[in-house]
Amino acid sequence: MRVTIKNWSRFQHYKARRPPWIKLHRSLLEDRQFAELSDYAAKLLIQLWLIGSESDDGSISGDTEDIAFRVHRDVAEVLPALQELALRGFIQMGTDDASTVLADRQQVAPESCSETERETEKKQTRRKRRVYPSEFEVVWNIHRRGPKAKAHEWWRRAVGGVITQEELVRALRGYVGTLTPDFQGVHLFRYIRDQRWEEGVGEVPGVLKRNILTSAPMRVVS
Repeated sequence: MRVTIKNWSRFQHYKARRPPWIKLHRSLLEDRQFAELSDYAAKLLIQLWLIGSESDDGSISGDTEDIAFRVHRDVAEVLPALQELALRGFIQMGTDDASTVLADRQQVAPESCSETERETEKKQTRRKRRVYPSEFEVVWNIHRRGPKAKAHEWWRRAVGGVITQEELVRALRGYVGTLTPDFQGVHLFRYIRDQRWEEGVGEVPGVLKRNILTSAPMRVVS
C-alpha cells in the first residue's frame, strides 16, 4: 500500500529527509475538514506527516500493519482512521489501496458494531426503571424516605420472617402519623432493619413481634 500526504510539497519542503521537526500551519485552525475529523484521525494525520517527512514526496510505503506498528496502535484502529483521512482529502491512496482499506474495515466492523451494541444495551439497561413488587410499593408509598432499593432489600428480608406485610403496613402508618414537620422520620430501610415498629407497638394494636434471630413469635399486643 502507498499513502501520500496531499499537498506535501506546498506545506513541507526540506533539503534532507527525516528533519527534526515539521511545519504545522496556522491554516489548520480555519480548516473545517480538519476540525470535523475524529480525535484519533486528527492525531494519526500528524503522525503520518512525521512519517512522511522520511521521504522526498511525503509518501509512506508499507502495509497497514507497518503503519500501525509505527504509530503504536492496533490495525483495527488505524484502518477506519486512514479511510476517514482519505475521504476528507488529507491523504491519497491508490484505488486498489482504498478498496483494500474499505474491505479490511468491513471485516473488522462486525466486532466493533457488536461492542457498540453491547455498550448501548448496557446503557439502556442502566436507564431502565427498576420494577418492585406491588406489595413493597404499598409500603414505600406510606413512607418514601431514603434509598428505595435498600428499603426493598430490608423489606424482602423482614416480611414473612419477622413481620407480616399487613402488620408492617399497619405499624408504618401508625409511625408516619406521629411524625412532625421538624422530624420527618428515619429512612424506610432503617425503620425496617431496626424493627422500629416495636418502639410504638403499644400504639399499634395487633402487631405480632418476633425475635429477629429466631423469627419465633414473642407476644401479641391486642
